[in-house]
Formats: sequence, C-alpha cells, structure tokens
Amino acid sequence: MKKIFIFVILCIAAMTVSTSCKMASSDNPGDTVAASVFEPVDTSSHVAKSKNNTANIKNIKDSTDIFFVGEGSTKQNLQLVSYPSKRDTTTYYKAKHLKVTGNADFGHVVRIGFYHLPSGDSIVTSVTEVK
Repeated sequence: MKKIFIFVILCIAAMTVSTSCKMASSDNPGDTVAASVFEPVDTSSHVAKSKNNTANIKNIKDSTDIFFVGEGSTKQNLQLVSYPSKRDTTTYYKAKHLKVTGNADFGHVVRIGFYHLPSGDSIVTSVTEVK
C-alpha cells in the first residue's frame, strides 16, 4: 500500500515538473508586419493634388445656417458639417423640444435654427431639410 502511495505521488510530481514551463513568458508580437512588405508612399503626386484642391477651396464660401448632418450625431448632440465645403465640423446640444421638418438623417442637407443662451452658448431648436 505504501508503494502505491509513493508511486502516485511520483507520477503527480513528474507531471507537474514536465509542465512547469507553461508559465514562461512568450514573445507574441501580435499583428505586426515587417516594414519590407510596405512600399513607400509617393508624396509628389499627393502634394500636387493638394495644392490644386486648396486653390479651389479658398474660393468657396460656406453657408451660415445650412449644414450636412454628421455621422457623429447622438440623441443629445447634433454634429453639423459645413455646407458645401465639408471643411468644418461643429457639435451642438439639442433643445428639449426639437422641431424637425423633413428628413434629418445622416448626410442630409438641413437648415438649422439656433437659440442663443445668455451665457453665449447656442443650442439647436429646429432642423429643416433643404431640398
């Protein structure tokens, strides 16, 4: 009986010794890719395109009350993107009772009505779709 007990203890000890390296640190770099896989970006054509685009954008005047409804709009906030250039983005709080006329979904062109608070802040009180 004593020999069986010693044999079982030795078997358990042998199993734990052989698996003790399981907790050793491993080198797992994740989703890294060697830099040799990527080609350098040709910046000369990008610079030429951006110069032409900035010349055209400077001549565009944005509307003061017409905006695109941005993708970042939530239940409490309304993200507005400038119309027609789409250069500027602003976020406003919605009023408790917001009057919506037409479709005011993401990407639609809308006319915004503001209420200016005494503190200098503005909140959106009306949204009307521009067709």
